[in-house]
Amino acid sequence: MSATDYNYDVFTGGQEDFLDFAMHAPKVTMRAPSFPVEELASGETVEMKEFWKKGVTVIEFGSFT
Repeated sequence: MSATDYNYDVFTGGQEDFLDFAMHAPKVTMRAPSFPVEELASGETVEMKEFWKKGVTVIEFGSFT
């Protein structure tokens, strides 16, 4: 995958695409579902809820390129 496949200069989705996303996107006050994640320090797979027990957890989805 190249940068041109991932990045774009202009969002070409229409208003209908945005409205559909906005209607189904989680709201700010909603609790996220737990899901398995890899703990980078140990390599173990743990449930996200284990991190939430320790306090506020921030998840970033994106590219590290």
